[in-house]
Amino acid sequence: MATAAAKAIEHRGVTIRERKSASGGVSYRVECPVDWFGKRTFKQFKTKAKCKGFIDERINERNQFGELASALTASERTDAIKALKVIKGSGATLEECAQFYIAHNRPPAGDITIKELVQAYIEKRKKGLGTRRARTLSRRSLEDIVNRLTAFSNSYDTKQAKAVTSAQIEEWIHREEWSLQTRLNYYRVLHTFFHFAVESGYRTDNPMKKVPKPSPETPEPGILSVAQFERLLHEALDAEKYPMILSYLVFAGFCGIRPEEVEKLTWDNVNLEEQFVTIPTGVAKGRQIRNVEIPDCAIEWLLRVATRNGPLSESYHKRRWPFTRLRNAVGISEWPHDALRHSAGSYHYALHENAAKTVAMLGHTDDKMLFRHYRSLTTKKAAEHYFRISPRHPSPKGALETVSIQTKSAT
Repeated sequence: MATAAAKAIEHRGVTIRERKSASGGVSYRVECPVDWFGKRTFKQFKTKAKCKGFIDERINERNQFGELASALTASERTDAIKALKVIKGSGATLEECAQFYIAHNRPPAGDITIKELVQAYIEKRKKGLGTRRARTLSRRSLEDIVNRLTAFSNSYDTKQAKAVTSAQIEEWIHREEWSLQTRLNYYRVLHTFFHFAVESGYRTDNPMKKVPKPSPETPEPGILSVAQFERLLHEALDAEKYPMILSYLVFAGFCGIRPEEVEKLTWDNVNLEEQFVTIPTGVAKGRQIRNVEIPDCAIEWLLRVATRNGPLSESYHKRRWPFTRLRNAVGISEWPHDALRHSAGSYHYALHENAAKTVAMLGHTDDKMLFRHYRSLTTKKAAEHYFRISPRHPSPKGALETVSIQTKSAT
């Protein structure tokens, strides 16, 4: 059992006490100043010389590196010096580097794989959470997100979400077999997906911000000629060959209703007596209800529809092949992008020369889209013919062929 120190000496202002054990052994203890280690500390040595050497080392360290450095071990100081060499010239501090490493090595919400994050994101979107207006997405929008993220997840399912880099995403998106529009569609979905990852604490940055955004060329706007649309309508009167195609043509081609909206509408939304069709909020693209006028010529065609109950049209996938057969039957080999809606909007504007009225029919929020895609594509005379197409009096063959497709850009 140790006894009290026989005597004490001072070395450079620090006390060294001699300690004797019950067995007669002698050792020496350094009473370290509190500011050396942040608390009352003792260091025991076998000789006075080693005590003095320890005191000299600590005081010299403080003189050379300051109080902070003296609190580090020799290996810690060496590591700090190496780290400073690495970041020299970057403008970053050691603390900033440490904070960045901690955030990326383990994000605030913890680690998660891409597959797990995709599942979590989809569940949120199904409930309308994380959306711009906090409402559920349409079935088509949700399916598009699921399909695109599933494709991405199949490539990186087990990879940590924090570890996916901008370079990897760029390489994945920019494939030669994909069109620029397809790449842009993936870019948009992934940008929102990784924004969700940041908001949820699974990443500290959105890697999509460093991925070049694909810029597909806007397709040249085009419309159907009066003769082409007339031939389509008369051919579609054969309901057995082209089931539910006639009503689709009328509502898209005369009323300018979007194809995806027509698919969701039923005959309950149609008022033939007062000549309008209601696009409810759950169907309208902008989630804003609107009533669209049904012109007289369209009423004549709708009265020829054999079954006026249930859906107005089949889905795109069911309609695709019958519609292709219809186009081939009337000799239309090339189909302008969104031809029916563009035709309806262009002829409507040319007939009425009223931008506000055409914008209301199309369901746009302003006239920018109208002037970009619809204006100057046809003439008032052609529009008058268009809205007189009737199932009772088909035009003589070739009578309207002079009204050709025009695809000049809007001015």
